[in-house]
Amino acid sequence: MIDFSISSVNMAILVSNLFIIFLVLIFRNRKVMFRLGLPLLVGFVILICVRMIFPVELLPISHNVYLPDLLATIVGETRRVRFFHDTASWWNILEIIWGCGILYSLFKYIKRNYAFRKYVKNHAIVLSESSVQMQTFTQIRSETAQKCVQKIQLLALPLLKSPVIWGIRIPCILIPSTLELSETEWRYVLLHEVNHYLHKDLYIKFLLHIICMIYWWNPFCKFLKNDTDTILEMRIDQTLANNLAHTAEYLSCLLKTASYQIENPISIPDSSINFCDSVLARRFETLTQTKNKSTSPLAVIVFLSISFFIYVTSYFITFEANYFPPDMFTNDMIIPTQSNCFLIERPDGQYDFYLLGEYIEVYPDKKYCISRIHTYKNIEEARKHEKIISEK
Repeated sequence: MIDFSISSVNMAILVSNLFIIFLVLIFRNRKVMFRLGLPLLVGFVILICVRMIFPVELLPISHNVYLPDLLATIVGETRRVRFFHDTASWWNILEIIWGCGILYSLFKYIKRNYAFRKYVKNHAIVLSESSVQMQTFTQIRSETAQKCVQKIQLLALPLLKSPVIWGIRIPCILIPSTLELSETEWRYVLLHEVNHYLHKDLYIKFLLHIICMIYWWNPFCKFLKNDTDTILEMRIDQTLANNLAHTAEYLSCLLKTASYQIENPISIPDSSINFCDSVLARRFETLTQTKNKSTSPLAVIVFLSISFFIYVTSYFITFEANYFPPDMFTNDMIIPTQSNCFLIERPDGQYDFYLLGEYIEVYPDKKYCISRIHTYKNIEEARKHEKIISEK
């Protein structure tokens, strides 16, 4: 049976952010980033997305881990504040702030894409068939077997600092209108952007951007976005620079394009892929020092197996705060503590829970109550030490 609860959602949030932190820490090692970066990135992005889409727990095999002292403080049901004309927990307020942050991030994303789309529509320059760029692009199209390349558009754009591929549904390669390159250099640039599209890099960046918008409060998301840009660029760099001669020419092309300067460049959407957007030093190191180093299949399998195990386990374990809802009590939310509540053991092995001397309910096990609570063997023993107002 599949169950959906606040605890299962919290577990999905916890696991997703642990994966993000785990990825960022792994990528601090350059060798791991160079050799295992892409499979790890794709694998973790898929696991994070699936865990977010299905924030559930599997009953009855799911096991609840009770952390009453810790989670009751985090969730905040025992710490309520005045909020407009009602009271709310700190957790409720954090949820509101989180939701507002997601809406703000989404608004910025839509606004930026709309502004860029409008700028492209009004200022894009259609290249003539006789231009070097269009002739080179036509040749690349004819050499590529995939039909999807045929729908990619090529346009020139003023105030663009670097070549970029943009758009998932209608892909478009945009090049700076004043950038001057040789025919060979244009071939490298256009091949680079076409390969980004063929390898579905736009989809990876789009999914990652959604994750970062949802977890905007996690500082590791920014590091992960930067690492993703570097990994995707390194993969294409290695694909194009397949021998020493090509490597030298390609590095020269990268330097020439990166040195292209323009005043007041237009801001491009985060989901697009920029030709010279990531750290050039790392890309140079990849091409010159890590050549012919293939990815170890065993290492990839080990990393992904551990991650998948954590992912599957998260469906069978949930953390419960195990607090008492404040509306159970009078006098504005009485907090159960060791001094104002106790348990009386029943003949059937269960426990009667008392608060301020009044019977509240039956607990099947002591783990469902606060830690180190006083427990009496029977009602007579309890009367010797506690003032009992009402019994069951």
